[in-house]
Amino acid sequence: MGIVIKGTGMYVPDRILTNADLEKMVETSDEWITTRTGIKERHIADREIATSDLACEAAKRALEMAGVEPGELDLITVATVTPDKMFPNTAALVQRKLGAGNCPCFDLEAACSGLLYSLEVAHSILSAKKNYKKALVIGAEKLSSIVDWTDRSTCVLFGDGAGAAVITLDENSRYAFDCGADGNTEVLYCPKFYHNTNPFAASLPEQPEQQVKMEGRAVYSFAVQALSGSIRRVADQVGGYPEHYICHQANARILQAAAKQLKEPMEKFFLDIAKYGNTSAASIAIALDDCVRSGAVKRGESVMLSGFGGGLSYGTAYFTF
Repeated sequence: MGIVIKGTGMYVPDRILTNADLEKMVETSDEWITTRTGIKERHIADREIATSDLACEAAKRALEMAGVEPGELDLITVATVTPDKMFPNTAALVQRKLGAGNCPCFDLEAACSGLLYSLEVAHSILSAKKNYKKALVIGAEKLSSIVDWTDRSTCVLFGDGAGAAVITLDENSRYAFDCGADGNTEVLYCPKFYHNTNPFAASLPEQPEQQVKMEGRAVYSFAVQALSGSIRRVADQVGGYPEHYICHQANARILQAAAKQLKEPMEKFFLDIAKYGNTSAASIAIALDDCVRSGAVKRGESVMLSGFGGGLSYGTAYFTF
């Protein structure tokens, strides 16, 4: 049983942080950032804006395109590494803001691969629960809250935003999926975001910094191999490569290297990283909405969504739009 994406939506904060702005904050340059990443600017949320706010706005636009009312939803998932709270989950907050009734809702954390993992989970739940017809899958991040703005190797990469998709099942549609993880917690991570106050502990550690840590070269090497390998495995399942690739927007050079390994033309790989930077779990959903609304992807065309992230995790999904 395949999937049909009935509607997509995305939302980014109004405030834009350009490479020129970053030149005033850390020792970097527009030329350095652009050459090594492909990023020109990113959107940054104000302190008062929460991840659930970003998610809710993207969801409204996806529901509007799909012609679906919030109360018709049977499932809501939010992929994020920057939830509003420890609990309740961000999806529950989105459910309340949308007025989506009492459908099940939960968060999923697989870093930048989170949207892909969520898509597979939603597909599985819709397949198992025959009375479930419509799922809202969201990727949303407020990465500005966990970035070290004095670290020039990471602060130039990340932005805030959210993307969403309304999906249903269709027996006439094709669907294939691949995912996995490397279990490497040393090269891309963020310490826990709560402080252990257990009075029974022998000694309590100091509260850790809540900031992203990354070994760029190691992540680059993993990403190229994981991306190309996962795409090949899905291509084997469906008997060929798609018309379009919509991949996690982390670094333009990673996608160029993966395309070269796959011997696929770079023209098939959508890029919007210049406008948004790396928005983690929101990245693929934002790019998908860009493709749909611009007409770059049309009904009946084949698409692969593919990404990688902390974990180290990766995933690829194939479907006909």
